[in-house]
Amino acid sequence: MTPLRGLLIISTLAIYGFTMAAILWQGLFWPAIAVHDLMALGWRAQFDFDFIVHLLLLATWVVWREGADGRAYVFGVLSVVMGGMFSFPYLLYAIYKAHGDPRALLLGVHAPAPTPARVQA
Repeated sequence: MTPLRGLLIISTLAIYGFTMAAILWQGLFWPAIAVHDLMALGWRAQFDFDFIVHLLLLATWVVWREGADGRAYVFGVLSVVMGGMFSFPYLLYAIYKAHGDPRALLLGVHAPAPTPARVQA
């Protein structure tokens, strides 16, 4: 899990840097730009649509993983609205809470209780 943690840290810093640059150069009104790109039906639209579907699938997993309570739906909305700015730190925290156990990471509240043999420091 260490390479994944490193990639998530680097990705988090990069996405925040790109976001700051985009805000400085194009402002905060990203929905207008995104809708314009989607309406053009070009390669940007294809990429944006693919990304939106990816975010919706990620949000669905986050809500399910968290147990579909109020907090889970807030996390799901943040996953869609903020993308990697929320989901990368969320995954870092989930890896930490799972103690590196892939089953606990993927299943969240649905994971079986950890046994001493499966818990890794």
